[in-house]
Amino acid sequence: MKLAEYRTLARSDGRWMIQSIEQRAEGGHHLDEPIVASPRSDRQRLEDESLTELAVADALPEGFTTADLAEVDFDGDAQARALDRSLADARFAPEVLEAAARTAVGAWAEAVDGDDRALERVASPEAVGELLYGGDESRRTRLVVRGPRVKRIQIAALQVEQSPATMTVDMELGGDRYVENRDTASVLRGSKDSPTTFTERWMLALDGERETPWRLVRAL
Repeated sequence: MKLAEYRTLARSDGRWMIQSIEQRAEGGHHLDEPIVASPRSDRQRLEDESLTELAVADALPEGFTTADLAEVDFDGDAQARALDRSLADARFAPEVLEAAARTAVGAWAEAVDGDDRALERVASPEAVGELLYGGDESRRTRLVVRGPRVKRIQIAALQVEQSPATMTVDMELGGDRYVENRDTASVLRGSKDSPTTFTERWMLALDGERETPWRLVRAL
């Protein structure tokens, strides 16, 4: 009997530990993904972290809230509104939101088989449940994503009059996506070995930690 598996290992407390195990069909996405030998060589992640750090440093002065950015009348779409707000608070810049979305997508993929802590840092408990179990309160099924890649992000709505401010984004992603029975591992919807394009609508709130100011609060 031959067995083919993809095993992802990560350093924890000074030792290597298995982070996830994927079968041949599930793990094929690793062959097309860039090789990241160490955290320092993960260029996209480092760029996103630097961008977010600069945006947080250029946020509203103490004593002001995002409601102070609200306009009486504004003619323009949500993307234009975000650009307009970013002049006063860099955290509203579309590229900062894109970095937040990529971070959440990466944490989502990691949490499917591995540690949930990265996802819990950037998402509310309700959003974590929606992403991992697709709204199944019994948690007998799970929603699996493998090698998700963000293809397109569009800002659908922006609310700054409330606290915290929120943004709703529509995303187009590519990768494997399917629902499986947690007891039998049988696929109920989707496919393990046929990558697809799918969409997600997320609501993010400006109430996260300094390193990740935009936090995923709902997967709509």
